[in-house]
Amino acid sequence: MTTTLRSPTVVPRDGRDAHRRVVVVSALAAAGSRLPFLSRPPGPDEGGFLLVGGQWHAGSGSLYGSYWVDRPPLLIAVYRWAAQTGGLVSLRLVGCLAVVLVVVLSAYLARRIAGPRAGCWAAVAATAFLVSPLSGSREVNGELLAAPLVLVGMSAALTALMAPNRTRVILAAAGAGAAAVAALLVKQNFADVAVFGVVLGATMLWRGEVDRSRLRHVVPAATAGGGLVAVVVGGWAVLHGTSLTGVVDAMYPFRVAASRTMAEHGGAHAVIRMHRLFAAWVFTGLGLVSALAGWALVTRRVRDGVVWALAATIAFEGVSIALGGNFWLHYLVQLVGPVSVVTGVLVARRVRGSREVVIAAGVLAVGLWSVSLSLDPAANGATVGRTVAASSRAGDTIVTAYGQPDVAETAGLSSPYPYLWSLPVKTLDPHLTRLDAVLRGPAAPTWLVVWKNIDSWGLDAAETRAILAAAYHPAGRVCGHEVYLRDGLDRPALADPICSKGASTIGGALERHLL
Repeated sequence: MTTTLRSPTVVPRDGRDAHRRVVVVSALAAAGSRLPFLSRPPGPDEGGFLLVGGQWHAGSGSLYGSYWVDRPPLLIAVYRWAAQTGGLVSLRLVGCLAVVLVVVLSAYLARRIAGPRAGCWAAVAATAFLVSPLSGSREVNGELLAAPLVLVGMSAALTALMAPNRTRVILAAAGAGAAAVAALLVKQNFADVAVFGVVLGATMLWRGEVDRSRLRHVVPAATAGGGLVAVVVGGWAVLHGTSLTGVVDAMYPFRVAASRTMAEHGGAHAVIRMHRLFAAWVFTGLGLVSALAGWALVTRRVRDGVVWALAATIAFEGVSIALGGNFWLHYLVQLVGPVSVVTGVLVARRVRGSREVVIAAGVLAVGLWSVSLSLDPAANGATVGRTVAASSRAGDTIVTAYGQPDVAETAGLSSPYPYLWSLPVKTLDPHLTRLDAVLRGPAAPTWLVVWKNIDSWGLDAAETRAILAAAYHPAGRVCGHEVYLRDGLDRPALADPICSKGASTIGGALERHLL
């Protein structure tokens, strides 16, 4: 039987030590680049998911406790743990661990495919991609937390299709299935492991490198591993009051409905973000490496079946990012692991231009990272939240119209309205029926923050404006955002804080200045 992988090069001990040092230094550099930002204010997603995770418990009436969000339960469980063990700093340390794992696992997989040189360059590439603020990896989001699981699953899938004995095949296949489902339960579009495994298996079968008897062991074992993870996570979610049908609806049917909403009402905003995302894809080096990989495969400079599987995975990720519709920078993190592995293989195979792209990406990443140190983090959501907190009393609540869940999180106040992000509001409550009921009801929020204007795209806000005029009065304007207090309540005047004039995140500031 032939093999997809080339025979490993025999490397002297000094060489092996040097390769390990490159990987270790790269991983430490990736993690170290995040340390200056550990105590920076949370981004909207970080603040929102911490708020959701911190109160997730049974009996509160929404998908995750008192709140509804279109994310899988394993992601919310990570934020729940972070909220209970130190909050934002704990979450940011988890982010440091995630980038270390991405660097090390990218190097490990590339080394298995094309030797130690490939492993070194994969580690360097992953570090460059993750250090660059343009990749959107600074904020700890679902993409960053799922990325190590994808690399674990891909490595396990490779082992399952290459291992010489049945026991290793079955165990590796089960591990691949478990990692595949875990990645989906962190970020629902991360089907990367399944794509990689299916394409690699089909390619090897077509080339005669595996036979059908191996696949008859691999497929059931992978299914069992994935099923076990699904049962454990699903059971844990149910015990915490979450409906599994509600989770499935939030993960997929909601995203389809949300895409229609964005297409009908938010197209202009999406086009601007799409252009910025494309520019970031190019300037991080992710786009150039992807193009090089395609060229090397088409011109047969690289013929490995596993590289075809990686290319298919990267293509799937590109489609997945495009279908996401929002085009946020952190979507690029999905590409980092597979593209880093391909980078290492291309350099090891001496594909022209591959090494130069990595070097250029690294230099640009370090330069942008240095610039980002001096940029105003522009966390006006946190500033508004802290300002409201200083004038609040115990038992106060808050609603932000619309989105910006970091306001509530930094204010330390709960929201009686379950939709903390703007897209669920515009998709599930377009006539603001539920918001109006909250504003009229006994649980009406103490504070209402209007982030831009009450008549945002896709919403029918006529009744909401009337309720606001009848039941609330302006308490002040903080960082350009109107803050209202419910009539009949007396609170200290809002302070006049120092506000940022930039974007809401460091990556966003770089977007505004450079893209």
